[in-house]
Amino acid sequence: MHWIRNQLLGMPPEQSLQFHAIIHGYEDAARKYGLWTAATLMKENGCSDDGFIDFRAWLIAQGKETYMSALEDPDSLAEVEPYGDYEFELLTYAGDYAYEELTGRSAYDDCTYEMDKQMLAKVSKEIKYHPMIEYSLEIPDAVFVYPKLGAAFAQIYSVESFQRDSIWNTSLPEVKKLVEKGAEEVRKLRRAGQKRNDKVRKCNGQSR
Repeated sequence: MHWIRNQLLGMPPEQSLQFHAIIHGYEDAARKYGLWTAATLMKENGCSDDGFIDFRAWLIAQGKETYMSALEDPDSLAEVEPYGDYEFELLTYAGDYAYEELTGRSAYDDCTYEMDKQMLAKVSKEIKYHPMIEYSLEIPDAVFVYPKLGAAFAQIYSVESFQRDSIWNTSLPEVKKLVEKGAEEVRKLRRAGQKRNDKVRKCNGQSR
């Protein structure tokens, strides 16, 4: 973060403001419950609201290829080397720190709603999202949808220990709806997988 800040201090303040907008644009584009589910599997003690912001900053710091791959398939994060409990909080503020030092003003104040909206639209055009990225999944379903992360998670925790209590705040109607919808989508995936397996077994039996 200090290196980034020093680079920005050598540029006109508009660059710091733009950097601030870019970082937050990519953070907003990654604000998906499916990615939050993956982060919960990855982080040592689960992933709170603030922890998910810091996780997204960490993800951005891994570079564009890793970022794009993670949104297309969160399970790809199983291949990324872990460090810092997958958090990089200070990256979120790097542009603001430099901008305030150069101008005495806050990037959070000078970066308008319209700028944020345009940046989010710009970065989102490049992203291909995983079909389950909108859903908040409970642990047993999460390890099914993201098997590589699930395998790593299962080495540390017992999946069965998460089957009784929800990891989500289902008192919020929006979250409860997404949990239920996600569970239904996983059931569809499981049924489709079972049908494929039955078909393969049937074909193998006929070939004999």
